[in-house]
Amino acid sequence: MYRERIHLTVSDRAGWGEAVDVMKEMNTIMDRLAQPKATFWTETVGRFSRLTVEIDHVDLTAYEANHKAIYSDPDVQKQMQRLSAATIPSEGWTELLETVPVD
Repeated sequence: MYRERIHLTVSDRAGWGEAVDVMKEMNTIMDRLAQPKATFWTETVGRFSRLTVEIDHVDLTAYEANHKAIYSDPDVQKQMQRLSAATIPSEGWTELLETVPVD
């Protein structure tokens, strides 16, 4: 299993609402594309304005298929533009984690 984690820093209070709206819309699009939906997290204690998006993929092939599907979809591109306007791009980063077998 692979977990994609996208860390975003939201620009301001209005940006927070916009980013959350984009994430909800992205999950609707993921349903239409038959791709995994994301869960959304924020820090209970820590730095303000952080939004973390997590998406689980069964393997790297599924991860690659997901990216091909979403980045070729015009509705996704519209949402990405909205998200870019609501966040601070220089303060975002991504991670791709894999499970560690312990058997």
